Parts: sequence; C-alpha cells; structure tokens
Amino acid sequence: MRDADTPPQEPADRLDARTELTPRQQAAVIRTAAAEVHQRVQEWRHSPGWQDTATNAYRYQATVVAVAALDALPEPATDQELSGLVDAVRPLLAEWRSSRHGPEQQIFVAVERLHKACD
Repeated sequence: MRDADTPPQEPADRLDARTELTPRQQAAVIRTAAAEVHQRVQEWRHSPGWQDTATNAYRYQATVVAVAALDALPEPATDQELSGLVDAVRPLLAEWRSSRHGPEQQIFVAVERLHKACD
C-alpha cells in the first residue's frame, strides 16, 4: 500500500510508448504535466500553511514564470522545437525537491510527473 504522497508506479511499456509520440503529442504531455505543477503550486500558495518568505516567494514566482514561458511557445513540429519546451520547464525540475514536507510534497509528485514527461 502506498501513501497519498507517493506517485503511482507507471508500467515500463508506457515509457517505451512515449518514444513513439510526435513532437506535438509529447508537447501536450509536457504542457499537461506543467499545468498540474502550476495548479499544485497555486494550491500551496493559497493554503493556510503558506509562509510568505523570500524563498517561498521566489519558488512561487519561478513556477509562474516558467509556466508562462511554456505557454508562450508555439506547438513544436520537430524534436529541436520540442527541446525548447523542455528548456522552458527546466526551472521547475530544478527548484522542487522531494525533501520538502507538507503541501510541497504534492508539488514534488507533480514535478516528478513533469520530469518523466520531459524524458
């Protein structure tokens, strides 16, 4: 049995299927995962446990900026254009770590999904 903060395990064949996606299909997976991260960060920001520290404000702003940059990019037609989407969300992949507790753990779970979408 897993706890609520542990992401479900994905079958290995699902990862193999991703290699067959077109750049537009892969972009849709990345955009969906990034939207989930953004949603989780918004929930955290508006939760009673939010502490308006410089670090939290930075992480919140970094998330908003990364998602806005992703949203501004056109749909990719090539793998090279797809890499631009991955570059746009890279700050999210770097900023959120599993060592954080509470509501931030849900953000990490969403970031892990985004990381897998970018692979």
